[in-house]
Amino acid sequence: MPTPEQLAENTGMYLLPRPSYETVVTDDYTYVAGPNNAWVLGIQEPNVDWARDESRRRGIKLVEWWVGWSTPPSLVDELLSLGLVPDDEPVLTGMTSAKEPPAAPDIDVRPIETAAQFLEAIAVDWEVWQTPEDERTKRRAIEVGRFDAEHAAGTAHHWAAYDAGRPIGFGRGVDMEDGVALMGGAVLPEARGRGVYRALVRARWDHAVARGTPLLVVQAGPMSAPVLDGLGFERHGEIRLFADRS
Repeated sequence: MPTPEQLAENTGMYLLPRPSYETVVTDDYTYVAGPNNAWVLGIQEPNVDWARDESRRRGIKLVEWWVGWSTPPSLVDELLSLGLVPDDEPVLTGMTSAKEPPAAPDIDVRPIETAAQFLEAIAVDWEVWQTPEDERTKRRAIEVGRFDAEHAAGTAHHWAAYDAGRPIGFGRGVDMEDGVALMGGAVLPEARGRGVYRALVRARWDHAVARGTPLLVVQAGPMSAPVLDGLGFERHGEIRLFADRS
């Protein structure tokens, strides 16, 4: 059974199966192919050629290498020498929490059950990350298909926070054998400071408790990590991300 620290370092290796993702375990690392990119995790040797060949075969144009704190110190320089570059968000913090986070009872948070609800809520994520409109248009049908498949499989879950019936926050959770991973969350700028993010974290905690796995795992960006500190999460270390677009 992996420890919370191991779950936080290589989260993508421990997610329960989802229809949109395929995992391949090699002698050098774990390769996870998704609908838009691929992840390389648990790296022992930087066999970039295999990942490039496999990604070309699948039509994947972006491979992200996740370099955690337990990897060999020389790995970063090796990846850079092979043509990889720091990713758009180059450093994440691996964190976990096994205790109940504070609630935000004034925030209306509901699970997303339909594709229409999902499209409304994912627009919050796109707005926060300033996704161009042409990219949103291309992704709508893909995201709906992904939501339908994952919702039916029952291992990926989504929540939205509402204000007067309008989505102002979005959060995703993916089940693990021993916990739930926070895999994305966003709050509109004008809705921040009111407990919306806290409410979305608490909804995923309640889900984790209901399934008998009271542990939240997250690889947090620089905006989220300080908020999660205040919610009782423990920091385990930093993960450096490197992109291969070749």
